[in-house]
Amino acid sequence: MDTTSVEQNSFIIKSLNTLSALSALAAFFLLLLGHVDFLKPYLSTINKLHTGIIYLFLLDILIKLATTIRKPSYLKENWIDCLTIVPVLLLITGTGNKEVEIILKLFVVNTMLLSRAGKVKFFFSSIGFKPARLIITGYFLSICSGAILLSLPSACAPGNEIPLIDALFTSTSAVCITGLTVHDTATYFSRFGQIIILLLVQLGGLGIMTFSVFLVILLGRRVGINKRIIMHDVLDRDELSGAVRTITFIFRITLLFEVIGAISLSILWYSKFGSIKESLYHGCFHSISAFCNAGFSTFSDSLMGFASDTGTNVVICLLVISGSLGFMVFRDLFEKYVPQLSDRRRSRPRLKIQTVIIFFVSLILIITGSLAIYAFETNGEFFGSQVKTGILRALFQSTVTRSAGFNTCDISQLSSASLFLMLILMFIGGAPGSTGGGLKITTVAVLWRTMISGFSQKRNVEILKRTIPSDTIQKATTLLLFYLLLLGGFVLILLAIEDLPLINIVFEVVSAGATVGLSTGITANLSEAGRVLIMTLMFVGRLGLLTIGYALVLNQRNVDYTYAEERVMIG
Repeated sequence: MDTTSVEQNSFIIKSLNTLSALSALAAFFLLLLGHVDFLKPYLSTINKLHTGIIYLFLLDILIKLATTIRKPSYLKENWIDCLTIVPVLLLITGTGNKEVEIILKLFVVNTMLLSRAGKVKFFFSSIGFKPARLIITGYFLSICSGAILLSLPSACAPGNEIPLIDALFTSTSAVCITGLTVHDTATYFSRFGQIIILLLVQLGGLGIMTFSVFLVILLGRRVGINKRIIMHDVLDRDELSGAVRTITFIFRITLLFEVIGAISLSILWYSKFGSIKESLYHGCFHSISAFCNAGFSTFSDSLMGFASDTGTNVVICLLVISGSLGFMVFRDLFEKYVPQLSDRRRSRPRLKIQTVIIFFVSLILIITGSLAIYAFETNGEFFGSQVKTGILRALFQSTVTRSAGFNTCDISQLSSASLFLMLILMFIGGAPGSTGGGLKITTVAVLWRTMISGFSQKRNVEILKRTIPSDTIQKATTLLLFYLLLLGGFVLILLAIEDLPLINIVFEVVSAGATVGLSTGITANLSEAGRVLIMTLMFVGRLGLLTIGYALVLNQRNVDYTYAEERVMIG
Protein backbone atom coordinates (compact mmCIF):
# COMPACT_ATOMS: atom_id res chain seq x y z
CA MET A 1 0.00 0.00 0.00
CA ASP A 2 1.34 3.46 -0.93
CA THR A 3 2.00 6.32 1.49
CA THR A 4 -1.17 8.17 0.51
CA SER A 5 -3.38 5.17 1.34
CA VAL A 6 -1.65 4.71 4.70
CA GLU A 7 -2.19 8.37 5.55
CA GLN A 8 -5.85 8.13 4.53
CA ASN A 9 -6.37 5.05 6.70
CA SER A 10 -4.64 6.78 9.60
CA PHE A 11 -6.89 9.82 9.19
CA ILE A 12 -10.02 7.61 9.07
CA ILE A 13 -9.00 5.73 12.22
CA LYS A 14 -8.21 8.95 14.13
CA SER A 15 -11.52 10.48 13.08
CA LEU A 16 -13.44 7.36 14.13
CA ASN A 17 -11.64 7.29 17.48
CA THR A 18 -12.62 10.88 18.16
CA LEU A 19 -16.22 10.31 17.07
CA SER A 20 -16.50 7.11 19.14
CA ALA A 21 -15.02 8.76 22.25
CA LEU A 22 -17.45 11.68 22.05
CA SER A 23 -20.37 9.35 21.36
CA ALA A 24 -19.42 7.08 24.27
CA LEU A 25 -19.22 10.07 26.59
CA ALA A 26 -22.63 11.29 25.42
CA ALA A 27 -24.11 7.80 25.76
CA PHE A 28 -22.75 7.49 29.30
CA PHE A 29 -24.48 10.66 30.49
CA LEU A 30 -27.65 9.74 28.59
CA LEU A 31 -27.76 6.48 30.56
CA LEU A 32 -27.52 8.49 33.77
CA LEU A 33 -30.05 11.11 32.72
CA GLY A 34 -32.49 8.38 31.77
CA HIS A 35 -33.09 7.86 35.49
CA VAL A 36 -33.86 11.52 36.25
CA ASP A 37 -37.56 11.89 37.10
CA PHE A 38 -38.37 14.97 35.00
CA LEU A 39 -36.63 13.44 31.94
CA LYS A 40 -38.51 10.13 32.07
CA PRO A 41 -41.19 11.39 29.59
CA TYR A 42 -38.34 11.70 27.07
CA LEU A 43 -37.05 8.19 27.74
CA SER A 44 -38.14 6.97 24.31
CA THR A 45 -36.04 9.67 22.61
CA ILE A 46 -33.06 8.86 24.86
CA ASN A 47 -33.34 5.16 23.95
CA LYS A 48 -33.39 6.01 20.24
CA LEU A 49 -30.23 8.07 20.65
CA HIS A 50 -28.63 5.13 22.42
CA THR A 51 -29.59 2.78 19.63
CA GLY A 52 -28.00 5.11 17.09
CA ILE A 53 -24.79 5.26 19.14
CA ILE A 54 -24.69 1.46 19.40
CA TYR A 55 -24.95 1.22 15.59
CA LEU A 56 -22.14 3.76 15.37
CA PHE A 57 -19.91 1.61 17.61
CA LEU A 58 -20.50 -1.44 15.39
CA LEU A 59 -19.82 0.61 12.27
CA ASP A 60 -16.64 1.95 13.84
CA ILE A 61 -15.31 -1.57 14.54
CA LEU A 62 -16.24 -2.87 11.06
CA ILE A 63 -14.69 0.08 9.18
CA LYS A 64 -11.43 -0.20 11.10
CA LEU A 65 -11.29 -3.93 10.55
CA ALA A 66 -11.99 -3.49 6.82
CA THR A 67 -9.36 -0.76 6.31
CA THR A 68 -6.62 -2.60 8.27
CA ILE A 69 -4.09 -4.64 6.29
CA ARG A 70 -2.87 -6.87 9.13
CA LYS A 71 -6.16 -7.95 10.64
CA PRO A 72 -4.84 -10.57 13.14
CA SER A 73 -2.35 -8.09 14.64
CA TYR A 74 -5.06 -5.41 14.73
CA LEU A 75 -7.44 -7.72 16.62
CA LYS A 76 -4.65 -8.59 19.06
CA GLU A 77 -3.82 -4.95 19.73
CA ASN A 78 -7.49 -3.90 19.95
CA TRP A 79 -8.83 -6.83 21.95
CA ILE A 80 -11.01 -4.49 23.99
CA ASP A 81 -13.08 -3.72 20.89
CA CYS A 82 -13.66 -7.44 20.41
CA LEU A 83 -15.25 -7.62 23.87
CA THR A 84 -18.01 -5.27 22.74
CA ILE A 85 -19.00 -7.11 19.53
CA VAL A 86 -21.29 -9.69 21.15
CA PRO A 87 -23.01 -7.17 23.52
CA VAL A 88 -23.49 -4.74 20.60
CA LEU A 89 -25.09 -7.47 18.48
CA LEU A 90 -27.35 -8.47 21.39
CA LEU A 91 -28.45 -4.85 21.80
CA ILE A 92 -29.18 -4.50 18.08
CA THR A 93 -31.20 -7.74 17.90
CA GLY A 94 -32.87 -7.08 21.27
CA THR A 95 -32.84 -9.16 24.46
CA GLY A 96 -36.42 -8.62 25.62
CA ASN A 97 -35.19 -7.53 29.04
CA LYS A 98 -34.75 -3.80 29.63
CA GLU A 99 -32.53 -4.22 32.68
CA VAL A 100 -30.17 -6.57 30.83
CA GLU A 101 -30.03 -4.07 27.98
CA ILE A 102 -29.07 -1.25 30.37
CA ILE A 103 -26.28 -3.40 31.82
CA LEU A 104 -25.05 -4.27 28.31
CA LYS A 105 -25.18 -0.60 27.28
CA LEU A 106 -23.22 0.39 30.36
CA PHE A 107 -20.58 -2.24 29.59
CA VAL A 108 -20.28 -1.24 25.93
CA VAL A 109 -20.21 2.50 26.65
CA ASN A 110 -17.57 2.21 29.40
CA THR A 111 -15.46 -0.15 27.31
CA MET A 112 -15.58 2.09 24.24
CA LEU A 113 -14.88 5.17 26.34
CA LEU A 114 -11.85 3.64 28.02
CA SER A 115 -10.46 2.09 24.83
CA ARG A 116 -10.80 5.35 22.91
CA ALA A 117 -9.62 7.68 25.66
CA GLY A 118 -5.99 6.66 25.28
CA LYS A 119 -6.12 7.14 21.52
CA VAL A 120 -7.72 10.57 21.38
CA LYS A 121 -5.35 13.47 21.90
CA PHE A 122 -8.04 15.98 22.87
CA PHE A 123 -9.05 13.82 25.84
CA PHE A 124 -5.61 13.85 27.43
CA SER A 125 -4.96 17.46 26.53
CA SER A 126 -8.19 18.45 28.27
CA ILE A 127 -7.05 16.85 31.54
CA GLY A 128 -3.49 18.04 31.10
CA PHE A 129 -1.84 14.60 31.39
CA LYS A 130 -2.10 15.02 35.16
CA PRO A 131 -2.32 11.66 37.00
CA ALA A 132 -4.47 13.32 39.69
CA ARG A 133 -7.08 14.27 37.08
CA LEU A 134 -7.05 10.78 35.60
CA ILE A 135 -7.70 9.32 39.05
CA ILE A 136 -10.58 11.75 39.65
CA THR A 137 -12.07 10.86 36.25
CA GLY A 138 -11.86 7.14 37.05
CA TYR A 139 -13.64 7.53 40.38
CA PHE A 140 -16.29 9.80 38.85
CA LEU A 141 -17.12 7.32 36.06
CA SER A 142 -17.23 4.45 38.57
CA ILE A 143 -19.65 6.34 40.83
CA CYS A 144 -21.97 7.20 37.94
CA SER A 145 -21.85 3.61 36.65
CA GLY A 146 -22.73 2.32 40.12
CA ALA A 147 -25.63 4.76 40.36
CA ILE A 148 -27.02 3.53 37.03
CA LEU A 149 -26.87 -0.09 38.21
CA LEU A 150 -28.42 0.72 41.59
CA SER A 151 -31.26 2.53 39.79
CA LEU A 152 -32.36 -0.73 38.17
CA PRO A 153 -35.64 -2.06 39.61
CA SER A 154 -34.03 -5.43 40.41
CA ALA A 155 -31.42 -3.71 42.61
CA CYS A 156 -34.10 -2.78 45.14
CA ALA A 157 -36.26 -5.03 47.28
CA PRO A 158 -39.84 -5.59 46.02
CA GLY A 159 -41.93 -2.44 46.48
CA ASN A 160 -38.93 -0.12 46.72
CA GLU A 161 -37.74 2.37 44.11
CA ILE A 162 -34.61 4.46 44.59
CA PRO A 163 -34.40 8.06 43.31
CA LEU A 164 -31.30 8.95 41.26
CA ILE A 165 -29.93 11.26 43.98
CA ASP A 166 -30.08 8.40 46.51
CA ALA A 167 -28.51 5.97 44.02
CA LEU A 168 -25.68 8.45 43.47
CA PHE A 169 -25.28 8.90 47.23
CA THR A 170 -25.09 5.14 47.83
CA SER A 171 -22.71 4.61 44.92
CA THR A 172 -20.47 7.47 46.10
CA SER A 173 -20.44 6.07 49.62
CA ALA A 174 -19.51 2.61 48.31
CA VAL A 175 -16.80 3.68 45.83
CA CYS A 176 -15.37 6.11 48.39
CA ILE A 177 -15.56 3.27 51.00
CA THR A 178 -17.41 5.43 53.51
CA GLY A 179 -20.56 3.56 54.53
CA LEU A 180 -23.01 6.43 55.01
CA THR A 181 -26.43 5.42 53.72
CA VAL A 182 -29.81 7.05 53.20
CA HIS A 183 -31.50 3.65 52.93
CA ASP A 184 -31.02 0.48 54.96
CA THR A 185 -28.72 -1.76 52.91
CA ALA A 186 -30.19 -4.89 54.50
CA THR A 187 -33.87 -4.24 53.70
CA TYR A 188 -34.06 -1.60 50.97
CA PHE A 189 -31.81 -3.34 48.45
CA SER A 190 -32.20 -6.78 46.95
CA ARG A 191 -29.43 -9.37 46.98
CA PHE A 192 -28.48 -8.14 43.49
CA GLY A 193 -28.28 -4.54 44.75
CA GLN A 194 -26.16 -5.60 47.74
CA ILE A 195 -23.73 -7.39 45.43
CA ILE A 196 -23.43 -4.23 43.30
CA ILE A 197 -22.63 -2.25 46.45
CA LEU A 198 -20.05 -4.86 47.47
CA LEU A 199 -18.36 -4.74 44.05
CA LEU A 200 -18.23 -0.94 44.23
CA VAL A 201 -16.69 -1.20 47.72
CA GLN A 202 -14.04 -3.61 46.45
CA LEU A 203 -13.32 -1.39 43.45
CA GLY A 204 -13.02 1.69 45.64
CA GLY A 205 -10.95 -0.08 48.28
CA LEU A 206 -8.35 -1.29 45.81
CA GLY A 207 -8.39 1.97 43.89
CA ILE A 208 -9.64 2.47 40.35
CA MET A 209 -6.20 2.88 38.78
CA THR A 210 -4.75 0.01 40.83
CA PHE A 211 -7.51 -2.25 39.56
CA SER A 212 -7.09 -1.25 35.92
CA VAL A 213 -3.32 -1.79 35.96
CA PHE A 214 -3.78 -5.20 37.59
CA LEU A 215 -6.17 -6.23 34.81
CA VAL A 216 -3.52 -5.29 32.27
CA ILE A 217 -1.00 -7.42 34.18
CA LEU A 218 -3.39 -10.40 34.20
CA LEU A 219 -3.85 -10.14 30.45
CA GLY A 220 -0.10 -10.22 29.98
CA ARG A 221 0.15 -6.79 28.41
CA ARG A 222 2.99 -4.35 28.92
CA VAL A 223 2.34 -1.49 31.35
CA GLY A 224 3.40 1.73 29.65
CA ILE A 225 5.29 4.61 31.22
CA ASN A 226 2.12 6.72 31.48
CA LYS A 227 0.41 4.11 33.67
CA ARG A 228 3.57 3.72 35.72
CA ILE A 229 3.61 7.46 36.37
CA ILE A 230 -0.03 7.27 37.47
CA MET A 231 0.76 4.41 39.84
CA HIS A 232 3.73 6.34 41.20
CA ASP A 233 1.29 9.16 42.02
CA VAL A 234 -1.24 6.77 43.57
CA LEU A 235 1.26 4.78 45.64
CA ASP A 236 3.56 7.71 46.45
CA ARG A 237 6.66 5.65 45.65
CA ASP A 238 10.08 7.08 45.05
CA GLU A 239 10.70 4.96 41.98
CA LEU A 240 8.64 3.72 39.04
CA SER A 241 10.28 0.33 38.57
CA GLY A 242 8.51 -1.37 41.49
CA ALA A 243 5.01 0.01 40.81
CA VAL A 244 3.75 -3.06 38.94
CA ARG A 245 5.16 -5.47 41.54
CA THR A 246 3.51 -3.39 44.24
CA ILE A 247 0.13 -3.62 42.50
CA THR A 248 0.42 -7.41 42.28
CA PHE A 249 1.33 -7.53 45.98
CA ILE A 250 -1.67 -5.34 46.89
CA PHE A 251 -4.07 -7.74 45.20
CA ARG A 252 -2.49 -10.78 46.80
CA ILE A 253 -2.54 -9.33 50.33
CA THR A 254 -6.13 -8.12 49.82
CA LEU A 255 -7.27 -11.55 48.66
CA LEU A 256 -5.46 -13.22 51.56
CA PHE A 257 -7.05 -11.09 54.29
CA GLU A 258 -10.53 -11.10 52.75
CA VAL A 259 -10.59 -14.87 52.25
CA ILE A 260 -9.38 -15.56 55.80
CA GLY A 261 -11.91 -13.03 57.14
CA ALA A 262 -14.77 -14.49 55.09
CA ILE A 263 -14.05 -18.06 56.24
CA SER A 264 -13.72 -16.99 59.89
CA LEU A 265 -16.98 -15.01 59.90
CA SER A 266 -18.83 -17.76 58.02
CA ILE A 267 -17.82 -20.29 60.68
CA LEU A 268 -18.75 -17.91 63.51
CA TRP A 269 -22.14 -17.09 61.99
CA TYR A 270 -23.16 -20.57 60.83
CA SER A 271 -25.15 -21.17 64.03
CA LYS A 272 -27.02 -17.87 63.46
CA PHE A 273 -28.13 -18.64 59.89
CA GLY A 274 -28.07 -22.45 59.91
CA SER A 275 -27.08 -22.39 56.25
CA ILE A 276 -23.63 -22.55 54.66
CA LYS A 277 -24.81 -20.44 51.72
CA GLU A 278 -26.22 -17.62 53.90
CA SER A 279 -23.38 -17.58 56.42
CA LEU A 280 -20.84 -17.55 53.57
CA TYR A 281 -22.62 -14.68 51.83
CA HIS A 282 -22.81 -12.50 54.92
CA GLY A 283 -19.27 -13.50 55.91
CA CYS A 284 -17.87 -12.52 52.49
CA PHE A 285 -19.82 -9.24 52.48
CA HIS A 286 -18.59 -8.15 55.91
CA SER A 287 -15.04 -9.37 55.33
CA ILE A 288 -14.66 -7.23 52.20
CA SER A 289 -16.49 -4.31 53.79
CA ALA A 290 -14.30 -4.48 56.91
CA PHE A 291 -10.94 -4.84 55.14
CA CYS A 292 -11.86 -2.01 52.76
CA ASN A 293 -12.95 0.02 55.81
CA ALA A 294 -16.33 0.67 54.17
CA GLY A 295 -18.72 -0.10 57.03
CA PHE A 296 -21.57 -1.39 54.86
CA SER A 297 -23.53 -4.17 56.52
CA THR A 298 -26.26 -6.61 55.52
CA PHE A 299 -27.74 -6.24 59.01
CA SER A 300 -30.13 -3.36 59.75
CA ASP A 301 -28.47 -2.63 63.11
CA SER A 302 -24.93 -2.95 61.69
CA LEU A 303 -23.14 -5.28 64.16
CA MET A 304 -25.08 -4.36 67.31
CA GLY A 305 -26.39 -7.93 67.45
CA PHE A 306 -22.81 -9.16 67.93
CA ALA A 307 -21.83 -6.72 70.70
CA SER A 308 -21.02 -9.57 73.11
CA ASP A 309 -19.64 -11.97 70.47
CA THR A 310 -15.88 -12.00 71.09
CA GLY A 311 -15.05 -13.88 67.89
CA THR A 312 -16.94 -11.47 65.60
CA ASN A 313 -15.49 -8.42 67.34
CA VAL A 314 -11.93 -9.71 67.07
CA VAL A 315 -12.21 -10.72 63.39
CA ILE A 316 -13.82 -7.45 62.29
CA CYS A 317 -11.33 -5.38 64.30
CA LEU A 318 -8.35 -7.25 62.84
CA LEU A 319 -9.70 -6.78 59.30
CA VAL A 320 -10.30 -3.07 59.87
CA ILE A 321 -6.84 -2.60 61.40
CA SER A 322 -5.20 -4.53 58.55
CA GLY A 323 -6.94 -2.39 55.94
CA SER A 324 -6.14 0.86 57.75
CA LEU A 325 -2.42 0.10 58.21
CA GLY A 326 -1.73 0.50 54.50
CA PHE A 327 -0.40 -1.84 51.86
CA MET A 328 3.08 -0.29 52.02
CA VAL A 329 3.39 -1.41 55.65
CA PHE A 330 2.80 -5.04 54.71
CA ARG A 331 5.16 -4.68 51.75
CA ASP A 332 7.86 -3.40 54.09
CA LEU A 333 7.28 -6.27 56.54
CA PHE A 334 7.44 -8.88 53.77
CA GLU A 335 10.55 -7.39 52.17
CA LYS A 336 12.41 -7.18 55.49
CA TYR A 337 11.30 -10.30 57.40
CA VAL A 338 10.65 -13.00 54.76
CA PRO A 339 14.36 -13.15 53.76
CA GLN A 340 15.17 -13.28 57.48
CA LEU A 341 13.17 -16.51 57.85
CA SER A 342 15.17 -18.23 55.11
CA ASP A 343 18.56 -17.00 56.35
CA ARG A 344 18.97 -16.63 60.11
CA ARG A 345 22.46 -15.22 59.66
CA ARG A 346 21.13 -12.03 58.14
CA SER A 347 21.44 -8.89 60.24
CA ARG A 348 18.34 -7.67 62.06
CA PRO A 349 16.12 -5.91 59.48
CA ARG A 350 15.38 -2.22 59.89
CA LEU A 351 11.83 -1.20 59.08
CA LYS A 352 11.03 2.10 57.43
CA ILE A 353 10.28 4.99 59.75
CA GLN A 354 6.79 5.21 58.24
CA THR A 355 6.04 1.58 59.21
CA VAL A 356 7.19 2.10 62.80
CA ILE A 357 5.20 5.33 63.13
CA ILE A 358 2.02 3.69 61.82
CA PHE A 359 2.27 0.69 64.18
CA PHE A 360 3.18 2.77 67.24
CA VAL A 361 0.58 5.53 66.77
CA SER A 362 -2.17 3.04 65.81
CA LEU A 363 -1.56 1.07 68.99
CA ILE A 364 -1.67 4.23 71.13
CA LEU A 365 -4.89 5.46 69.50
CA ILE A 366 -6.67 2.12 69.86
CA ILE A 367 -5.72 1.62 73.52
CA THR A 368 -6.32 5.20 74.70
CA GLY A 369 -9.52 5.44 72.67
CA SER A 370 -10.87 2.21 74.18
CA LEU A 371 -10.07 3.25 77.75
CA ALA A 372 -11.56 6.72 77.28
CA ILE A 373 -14.78 5.55 75.63
CA TYR A 374 -15.30 2.90 78.31
CA ALA A 375 -14.73 5.50 81.03
CA PHE A 376 -17.09 8.02 79.41
CA GLU A 377 -19.85 5.44 78.93
CA THR A 378 -19.72 3.54 82.20
CA ASN A 379 -22.84 5.41 83.32
CA GLY A 380 -24.20 5.92 79.82
CA GLU A 381 -24.69 3.70 76.79
CA PHE A 382 -22.81 0.74 78.33
CA PHE A 383 -24.46 0.99 81.76
CA GLY A 384 -26.30 -2.16 82.74
CA SER A 385 -24.49 -4.34 80.24
CA GLN A 386 -21.94 -6.95 81.23
CA VAL A 387 -18.38 -5.80 81.78
CA LYS A 388 -17.25 -8.02 78.90
CA THR A 389 -19.76 -6.44 76.52
CA GLY A 390 -18.78 -2.95 77.64
CA ILE A 391 -15.08 -3.67 77.06
CA LEU A 392 -15.77 -5.19 73.63
CA ARG A 393 -17.94 -2.23 72.63
CA ALA A 394 -15.30 0.29 73.72
CA LEU A 395 -12.51 -1.60 71.93
CA PHE A 396 -14.61 -2.08 68.81
CA GLN A 397 -15.68 1.57 68.50
CA SER A 398 -12.17 2.83 69.19
CA THR A 399 -10.83 0.57 66.43
CA VAL A 400 -13.41 1.19 63.72
CA THR A 401 -14.02 4.90 64.40
CA ARG A 402 -10.74 5.88 62.74
CA SER A 403 -11.69 4.40 59.39
CA ALA A 404 -14.70 2.05 59.22
CA GLY A 405 -18.38 2.74 59.82
CA PHE A 406 -19.50 -0.33 61.77
CA ASN A 407 -21.04 0.04 65.21
CA THR A 408 -21.98 -2.28 68.06
CA CYS A 409 -23.79 0.45 70.01
CA ASP A 410 -26.25 3.24 69.22
CA ILE A 411 -24.02 6.18 68.27
CA SER A 412 -26.81 8.71 68.84
CA GLN A 413 -27.04 7.63 72.51
CA LEU A 414 -23.36 8.17 73.32
CA SER A 415 -22.26 10.98 75.61
CA SER A 416 -20.91 14.25 74.23
CA ALA A 417 -17.44 13.32 75.53
CA SER A 418 -17.45 10.06 73.55
CA LEU A 419 -18.72 11.79 70.41
CA PHE A 420 -15.99 14.43 70.68
CA LEU A 421 -13.31 11.77 71.15
CA MET A 422 -14.66 9.88 68.14
CA LEU A 423 -14.49 13.11 66.13
CA ILE A 424 -10.78 13.33 66.93
CA LEU A 425 -10.19 9.68 66.00
CA MET A 426 -12.11 10.09 62.73
CA PHE A 427 -10.17 13.25 61.95
CA ILE A 428 -6.85 11.40 62.39
CA GLY A 429 -7.97 8.42 60.29
CA GLY A 430 -5.79 5.61 58.97
CA ALA A 431 -2.40 5.30 57.30
CA PRO A 432 -1.43 6.68 53.89
CA GLY A 433 -1.84 4.18 51.07
CA SER A 434 -4.53 2.34 53.04
CA THR A 435 -8.28 1.93 52.73
CA GLY A 436 -8.71 4.37 55.63
CA GLY A 437 -9.38 8.08 55.31
CA GLY A 438 -8.79 11.11 57.50
CA LEU A 439 -5.77 13.34 57.94
CA LYS A 440 -3.58 10.20 58.19
CA ILE A 441 -1.48 8.91 61.08
CA THR A 442 1.86 9.91 59.57
CA THR A 443 0.64 13.48 58.99
CA VAL A 444 -0.36 13.79 62.64
CA ALA A 445 2.98 12.31 63.75
CA VAL A 446 4.96 14.78 61.63
CA LEU A 447 2.87 17.72 62.88
CA TRP A 448 3.31 16.58 66.48
CA ARG A 449 7.08 16.33 66.13
CA THR A 450 7.11 19.72 64.37
CA MET A 451 5.36 21.23 67.39
CA ILE A 452 7.82 19.55 69.79
CA SER A 453 10.76 20.80 67.74
CA GLY A 454 9.27 24.29 67.76
CA PHE A 455 8.98 24.31 71.55
CA SER A 456 12.50 22.90 71.84
CA GLN A 457 13.74 25.52 69.34
CA LYS A 458 15.35 22.81 67.24
CA ARG A 459 16.24 23.65 63.67
CA ASN A 460 15.22 20.24 62.29
CA VAL A 461 12.24 17.94 62.86
CA GLU A 462 13.42 14.50 63.92
CA ILE A 463 11.61 11.18 64.34
CA LEU A 464 13.44 8.05 65.53
CA LYS A 465 16.85 9.55 64.77
CA ARG A 466 15.83 10.56 61.26
CA THR A 467 15.39 14.11 59.96
CA ILE A 468 12.07 14.80 58.24
CA PRO A 469 12.47 16.74 54.94
CA SER A 470 11.10 20.27 54.87
CA ASP A 471 8.81 19.49 51.92
CA THR A 472 7.16 16.72 53.97
CA ILE A 473 6.53 19.17 56.81
CA GLN A 474 5.11 21.66 54.31
CA LYS A 475 2.78 18.99 52.90
CA ALA A 476 1.59 18.03 56.39
CA THR A 477 0.91 21.65 57.33
CA THR A 478 -0.87 22.31 54.03
CA LEU A 479 -3.00 19.21 54.48
CA LEU A 480 -4.01 20.15 58.03
CA LEU A 481 -5.02 23.71 57.11
CA PHE A 482 -6.80 22.57 53.94
CA TYR A 483 -8.64 19.87 55.88
CA LEU A 484 -9.76 22.25 58.64
CA LEU A 485 -10.94 24.86 56.14
CA LEU A 486 -12.81 22.25 54.09
CA LEU A 487 -14.62 20.65 57.03
CA GLY A 488 -15.32 24.01 58.65
CA GLY A 489 -16.80 25.38 55.43
CA PHE A 490 -19.07 22.37 54.95
CA VAL A 491 -20.22 22.51 58.58
CA LEU A 492 -21.14 26.16 58.14
CA ILE A 493 -23.10 25.54 54.92
CA LEU A 494 -24.96 22.53 56.35
CA LEU A 495 -25.87 24.48 59.49
CA ALA A 496 -27.35 27.16 57.23
CA ILE A 497 -29.48 24.77 55.12
CA GLU A 498 -30.33 21.99 57.62
CA ASP A 499 -32.33 22.35 60.83
CA LEU A 500 -30.22 19.92 62.84
CA PRO A 501 -28.10 20.13 66.06
CA LEU A 502 -24.50 21.34 65.76
CA ILE A 503 -22.89 18.17 67.15
CA ASN A 504 -24.83 16.00 64.69
CA ILE A 505 -23.79 18.15 61.72
CA VAL A 506 -20.14 18.26 62.79
CA PHE A 507 -20.11 14.48 63.36
CA GLU A 508 -21.67 13.84 59.93
CA VAL A 509 -19.25 16.18 58.13
CA VAL A 510 -16.12 14.73 59.77
CA SER A 511 -17.39 11.18 59.18
CA ALA A 512 -17.95 11.90 55.48
CA GLY A 513 -14.71 13.84 54.99
CA ALA A 514 -12.71 11.11 56.73
CA THR A 515 -14.65 8.37 54.84
CA VAL A 516 -15.60 6.68 58.12
CA GLY A 517 -19.34 6.20 57.72
CA LEU A 518 -20.54 6.55 61.31
CA SER A 519 -23.58 8.73 61.88
CA THR A 520 -25.81 9.92 64.68
CA GLY A 521 -28.77 9.01 62.46
CA ILE A 522 -29.28 12.20 60.46
CA THR A 523 -28.11 10.98 57.00
CA ALA A 524 -31.58 9.97 55.82
CA ASN A 525 -33.03 13.29 57.08
CA LEU A 526 -30.71 15.48 55.00
CA SER A 527 -32.20 17.53 52.17
CA GLU A 528 -31.10 16.90 48.57
CA ALA A 529 -28.68 19.82 48.82
CA GLY A 530 -27.29 18.36 52.05
CA ARG A 531 -26.82 14.96 50.42
CA VAL A 532 -24.95 16.52 47.52
CA LEU A 533 -22.63 18.25 49.99
CA ILE A 534 -21.98 15.01 51.87
CA MET A 535 -21.36 13.21 48.54
CA THR A 536 -18.80 15.87 47.63
CA LEU A 537 -17.09 15.44 50.99
CA MET A 538 -16.89 11.66 50.60
CA PHE A 539 -15.44 12.08 47.12
CA VAL A 540 -12.80 14.56 48.27
CA GLY A 541 -12.03 12.52 51.38
CA ARG A 542 -11.42 9.32 49.41
CA LEU A 543 -9.25 10.91 46.74
CA GLY A 544 -7.27 12.92 49.26
CA LEU A 545 -6.94 16.65 49.57
CA LEU A 546 -3.48 16.69 48.01
CA THR A 547 -4.76 14.80 44.96
CA ILE A 548 -7.58 17.30 44.54
CA GLY A 549 -5.16 20.16 45.05
CA TYR A 550 -2.73 18.83 42.44
CA ALA A 551 -5.62 18.35 40.00
CA LEU A 552 -6.72 21.97 40.41
CA VAL A 553 -3.24 23.39 39.81
CA LEU A 554 -3.08 24.17 36.11
CA ASN A 555 0.64 24.76 35.79
CA GLN A 556 3.18 23.54 38.31
CA ARG A 557 6.50 25.28 37.89
CA ASN A 558 9.47 24.88 40.15
CA VAL A 559 11.10 28.30 40.15
CA ASP A 560 14.46 28.37 41.90
CA TYR A 561 14.54 31.75 43.61
CA THR A 562 13.73 33.29 47.00
CA TYR A 563 12.72 36.76 48.12
CA ALA A 564 14.45 38.69 50.88
CA GLU A 565 13.62 37.44 54.38
CA GLU A 566 11.63 39.47 56.90
CA ARG A 567 10.53 38.24 60.32
CA VAL A 568 6.88 38.14 61.40
CA MET A 569 5.84 37.96 65.05
CA ILE A 570 4.24 34.62 65.96
CA GLY A 571 2.22 33.91 69.10
